[in-house]
Amino acid sequence: MVNAAARVRPVFETPDEVPALPPVTLATGPGTPLLCLPPTMAPSGPHYFGRFAPVFAGERDVTVLPNPGFAAGEALPATREAVVRFQAEAVRRQAGDRPFVLVGYSSGGWLASAVAALLEQQGSAPVAVVLVDTYTATTSFESRLEEALRQRAATSEAFELMTGAQLTGQGGYLRVFSDWEPEPIDAPTLYVHATFPPGESEALETEDDWRPQWPLPHEDADVPGDHFTIMDDHSESTALAVRAWLADDRGTNSL
Repeated sequence: MVNAAARVRPVFETPDEVPALPPVTLATGPGTPLLCLPPTMAPSGPHYFGRFAPVFAGERDVTVLPNPGFAAGEALPATREAVVRFQAEAVRRQAGDRPFVLVGYSSGGWLASAVAALLEQQGSAPVAVVLVDTYTATTSFESRLEEALRQRAATSEAFELMTGAQLTGQGGYLRVFSDWEPEPIDAPTLYVHATFPPGESEALETEDDWRPQWPLPHEDADVPGDHFTIMDDHSESTALAVRAWLADDRGTNSL
């Protein structure tokens, strides 16, 4: 029903057909900025980075670039190319002439990876990309995630953010990303893994291979928490892992 409802919403084919969305800066500092892309799943928005950003206060800007189509009156992207171009333009406006790091959480990592690939083609590449528990679908992960989502929706404050625009927006993004595969990029990439299975409060031995994998070259960082709590209760550990990687000597030490 949600997917069908998404098909009757207004759409845009090119970024110039819709207004730019205001970025939300959650921390400021002189270092290389983090430009963050939130999940394309409801409820999408800057709130996912609310507990992540304070670790970088005084060190670097942490700015969230909202995805179009999740607020009432906003058009959804007609194609994947439309939203990738929309967010690439948002990145260029926000970064200006400065180097920048792209950060994508969950399905926001799909956009971070796709935007990085486009910007590299256009000569405006990020200096690094961070993917926070971004996944390509696996059967065991999907089933665990669906159950965790049901439990979370029944108890979480996030449920209050679930509007019609949010739900149909999710449907629209699932449609345009349904056949997506990530393209290789040159930017150094960090993949941050949650170490708890979805919906669990500790690391557990399981019979199924639930941990999502990223198919392109990257470095790994394991952090406590499940897919949701790594950006909630355990967000400080997640941010510290990102901070340490950016500071390490792997060609990104100037960040």
